Amino acid sequence: MLRVVAEPPQVFWAPLMPAAGNVLINITGMLFGIMAFNINPLPFFASLLVGHVLIAGYAARDPHISGLISAWMVSRRKTTNLVPTTGNKYVP
Repeated sequence: MLRVVAEPPQVFWAPLMPAAGNVLINITGMLFGIMAFNINPLPFFASLLVGHVLIAGYAARDPHISGLISAWMVSRRKTTNLVPTTGNKYVP
């Protein structure tokens, strides 16, 4: 259990979630670029590599960035009050 917490999942030295997002954005852009504008896919692979290196460099400083992104997404949810109130306060 402690090893899983101490060593988050990584793909080639980058945290899994940001690396997967980088791949998803670049591959989607590449496919749309090829289909719509007949663009050469080589620049997309270069940007994928540069993005991965930047994510891996940031992960060397903060290896738990995937957990931080997940916690941030959960904290962005709006709360719903069961009792009508004025302002932005939470009443269960």
